[in-house]
Formats: sequence, C-alpha cells, structure tokens
Amino acid sequence: MLHDTSTDARPRMGERVVQPGSRVRLRDDDGETELIVVEPADADARSGLVSIDSPLGRALLGQSAGGQVVVRAPAGRRVVSIVAVASEDEP
Repeated sequence: MLHDTSTDARPRMGERVVQPGSRVRLRDDDGETELIVVEPADADARSGLVSIDSPLGRALLGQSAGGQVVVRAPAGRRVVSIVAVASEDEP
C-alpha cells in the first residue's frame, strides 16, 4: 500500500526541479545515493531507476536541491534531503 508524501519546501523561480529523467543525489540517515526518476515502465530500483509513481518518486517531483521530502511508505517515515538535481545526461 502506498502512502501520502509531504514536502517542506518549494523551489524558487529558475531553480532546476526534479522531473522524469532527472538525476537526483539524495542524503538520508543511511548516507548519500544517486538515482534517476523515470516513468513506471522504465523503473528498476536495483539499478537506481525510481518510478514517478513510487512514494519517493512522487515526493521528489517538482522539488529542487536544498529541500527535504518526507516519504511515508510501509517501512515507515523517511526524511530525505535533496543534495543535487541534474538532467539525466549531465555529469
């Protein structure tokens, strides 16, 4: 079962925001990780491809670097900081 997500910040005009195809660097209690937000048909969590329909994907959409999102999933509440956002083809 998927649960609602919430965010604590909205991007300012001109900031790069997370959208399908974005490469996102995240930090949480477990450290840093990088993933790409993709359409559901392309999702593969083991390869770092996170669906826009997943709790994390939904929480990240429209957010920018420097923000935090709270993800509520079956495993519990998770606070994730967005370190960087780039397009998939950027280094």
